[in-house]
Amino acid sequence: MRRFLTFVIVLSSVLHADLQQTLQWFDSNVSFWSEARYDGDYRLFAFRKNDAFKEAYSCETNQNIDVAFVAVKKKFYWMFRSEIRGGLGDSQYGMVLHPYDISYGLINTFEYRFKYIHLASGLDHRCFHYIDQRPPEPVVYWNKFIITLNSPHRRDVPAVKKYVSDESWNSINRLMWSFGWGYYISDFFGLAEPRKIMSIERPHYLHDFQLSGKCGLWRWNSGAFAVTSATLLGYKTSGKAYWAQESGAELMIGVNNNDISLYVDYVVDGGRFNSKDRLLEYGVRLAR
Repeated sequence: MRRFLTFVIVLSSVLHADLQQTLQWFDSNVSFWSEARYDGDYRLFAFRKNDAFKEAYSCETNQNIDVAFVAVKKKFYWMFRSEIRGGLGDSQYGMVLHPYDISYGLINTFEYRFKYIHLASGLDHRCFHYIDQRPPEPVVYWNKFIITLNSPHRRDVPAVKKYVSDESWNSINRLMWSFGWGYYISDFFGLAEPRKIMSIERPHYLHDFQLSGKCGLWRWNSGAFAVTSATLLGYKTSGKAYWAQESGAELMIGVNNNDISLYVDYVVDGGRFNSKDRLLEYGVRLAR
């Protein structure tokens, strides 16, 4: 009996010490809700080439939030991003700024941050809902498995502070970029009905590649000027390709811990969903 009690005491001491070490490591290396960022914009459209574009594109708002749920040793992150877009157009009944559609994006990724590149993978869910359309438009939605490579400072907010500091104004830090590949899940490996995973109405995508970037050209005490670009190339299940190219410029001003930007983008595309072909976008953006 004495031996048994001795064994229990020794085992308890070892387990207690291991538990203390585990808790200390957890406290030192794991953090929750360590990052939270917001960006939103209000944009207008020019060069609406026909009645359909006038009905769909008068102005648009975007509200986005980035959150790091869990961070381990400031290297491995569980990230969540929410995107909400509302589109307004000219109503067929003569109403100006008539609500046309609204879309939601929920993006969960696991990210590992190397010194010079951030690697992430996860699921991108999108759904598009049309408002007061006659005849009613179908709800369009999909789930996309994604892998992305990003520059380390892509999420830096406020970015203006980095741009205007002497030590950061170099060829590497002035360029923010992101490259991604996405695969559209159609049946979730046979575990779910296709109609519950991706809209069977339109469009039926297979996979796509996206490349975006921003490069600072000039700076002054409280702001910077940059050029921007975003390229999309994708394929549908039919084998047909679709693409889009956005090219623009951004004037960024730092106000306290916020970035306020005036921007302009010209869009050309070849048949992607919700085409904005030959539209000029211009507006104001806030990031913090």
